[in-house]
Amino acid sequence: MIFGTTTIVFNTFLFLFMIQTLQQDFDDALFNYAVDVSQSIEIGVKGDLNFPPLKLDTGKVLPFPLGTALIQVVHTSGTVLARVGDFGDFNPPFKKDFERLARGEEATYRTISNISKIPSAEADSYRLISFPLDNSTHPQVILQIAVPMTLLETQISNRLTLLQIGIPLVLFIATLGGLFFSSRALAPVKHMIQAAQGIDASELDQRVPVPEANDEIKKLSLTLNEMLDRIHQAFQSQERFVADASHQLLTPLAIVKGELEVMQKREYNKEEVDAFLRSSLQEIDSLAKIVKDMLLLARVDAGLGGLNLQEIFMDELVFEAIGRVEKIANAKSIRLKVDLLDDDAVGRQSVRGDYDLLLNLLVNIIENAIKYSPTGEMVSITLTWKKDLSAVVVTDHGPGISKDQLNLIFERFSRGPNAERDTKGFGLGLAIAQKIAILHHAKLYAENNLGNGAQFHFEIKNI
Repeated sequence: MIFGTTTIVFNTFLFLFMIQTLQQDFDDALFNYAVDVSQSIEIGVKGDLNFPPLKLDTGKVLPFPLGTALIQVVHTSGTVLARVGDFGDFNPPFKKDFERLARGEEATYRTISNISKIPSAEADSYRLISFPLDNSTHPQVILQIAVPMTLLETQISNRLTLLQIGIPLVLFIATLGGLFFSSRALAPVKHMIQAAQGIDASELDQRVPVPEANDEIKKLSLTLNEMLDRIHQAFQSQERFVADASHQLLTPLAIVKGELEVMQKREYNKEEVDAFLRSSLQEIDSLAKIVKDMLLLARVDAGLGGLNLQEIFMDELVFEAIGRVEKIANAKSIRLKVDLLDDDAVGRQSVRGDYDLLLNLLVNIIENAIKYSPTGEMVSITLTWKKDLSAVVVTDHGPGISKDQLNLIFERFSRGPNAERDTKGFGLGLAIAQKIAILHHAKLYAENNLGNGAQFHFEIKNI
């Protein structure tokens, strides 16, 4: 549509320009002829005019036949002083021409379309030039020459015919070519669409074909495949999450159900009933913690609806986190060692964040270190103030993290294979901690300690 409109508009302007050019060339030739005629006119002693045979330069090519030219000399009063050619009843207009010449115009031109009074007219229109024969400010006598516009009309007609045939032909060829090349160019897109339509939840491992040509369509196919990779990974993660969550929720329920079934079989004394109740309460607490962690993880995934940002001093946050896990550490006789370092001599620094979420993050990584540390060992918590950031490093002396697990420990329900069998936990704490770090544009990562155990690094920018 755009190409067709542009073609028509362009060729219309081109046609008008060609007409103007041809008209100008015709008028220039007519002007030169009028000059030659005016110079050949002989004025007699009594003022009579004589038109001798005109001798033209053989090198001149005129766009009109000389034998059909109508020539007359007119006085300002309207008296025709001389004529050459068969005018018949045709009287060329002259009054306005005198006025225009009096205003200083070199010559005037007009097209005569009413040629019925001209005997044996050679064309549909004649071109009339009025040219002054004297050089005074107000010329008294003008030379008028009317010539047929046969050649000019033919040239214009030929060009118009060419455009009338050429434009539809060009548009037709362009349309066919556009359809052909667009079908070839869009063939990879059609294949991509067909492949994408065949991908459903059960076939997320399929990918759209990648064309060989290094163009935008190839970039599009690669981008779609990358998106499908992310969708596939997210879908697999969701499936693992549902399966693991179901397992984690069913385990405490199965324990409580089993104990209730045993209680139905006979009567128990008070001590046995109290032990059963304590066990059931522990399992219910486990269920509550799983649900609480899953809800927090869902809220973090959803963005929480906005963070409650405030100025936080990291040393206060560290000491409160230690207070939260101190009971767990004492149960395993684990010592908690705290070091505050000022590497760049910048003094005590503060950060901006959500206090409760950052506290949850530190509690999770310290609690994780306690869980995986052998009884009686030590867990080190080091807070380092630097020029641009505050860094917390939690070091344990547990079994460490295998290389293939370093990138997986922050996934949901992920627990290291080196964990002790009696180590409690559901694999949600580190996933929550990582999500909180991302929300604060901070960094949380793990690595193995040079001696033994693991280190968790948390880095957040200072205010």
